Amino acid sequence: MPKSISFFVLIVLSILLTACGGTTTEGAVSYIATIDDAPESARVGIVAENGKFVLYICSLDDAFNLSASRWFSGDLDGDGTFAGTSPDGVKVNGAINNNFLTGFITNLQGQRLNFRGSAIPAGGPAGLYQGVGEYDGQQVTVGAIVDEDNLFAAATVQVNNSVEFITPLVIPPFRVNSSKLILTFGDLSQKVDLFLVETLTGIQ
Repeated sequence: MPKSISFFVLIVLSILLTACGGTTTEGAVSYIATIDDAPESARVGIVAENGKFVLYICSLDDAFNLSASRWFSGDLDGDGTFAGTSPDGVKVNGAINNNFLTGFITNLQGQRLNFRGSAIPAGGPAGLYQGVGEYDGQQVTVGAIVDEDNLFAAATVQVNNSVEFITPLVIPPFRVNSSKLILTFGDLSQKVDLFLVETLTGIQ
């Protein structure tokens, strides 16, 4: 192939790759969404990285948490869609399209709750937080979501391998820095460090 034609082909391929999203941003991207027909504190937090996702649904409302608050993880389809089902039947379906997140939750009662949100800046303080600890001899996973206005929106303390929640939160979380919270739950002696989820490596 003549050099002039080869150069032309390379230019065309470069344009097509750019137009079709052929270049991808490295690193994880976080999204926060509000949920229709749910308590004001209810949020969906998701972190997507390299075709994988971790998603968390939670609130400060015990009844909502029992029926819908769960952790999900899995693969993103090529078009940005995803789906997950918890062991007890809570379902989530959604899609990431550029900077936007949309989808719906199907809770234990079969109700469909729509959610919508957008990407947030990396590095905190807004985002999805996770920590692990122990309560009454049981291992627990603690999750929290902080909005872009630095408002603590939602949290749960969930017993691992069980749909069981430890409440209440004793005091509002204490912010250590832009990527770490300390949460006190159950009683004043129960504290756990929560860290901003900035990568899916090592996430429960």
